Amino acid sequence: MWVVFPQMRNLVHNSRIKVGTTGYFMEGPRKVAFAEVIEVLGLHSNPTSD
Repeated sequence: MWVVFPQMRNLVHNSRIKVGTTGYFMEGPRKVAFAEVIEVLGLHSNPTSD
């Protein structure tokens, strides 16, 4: 999964994303996959790049 908006890293994702976090990938109102964070890569490095 990618953080599309770099400014959201500090506002939302830094405090919520950690190993063991679970959720769903959604297509509109439909759940299409279950997800569990098993590793965090690059969230804290180079937050202004695409």
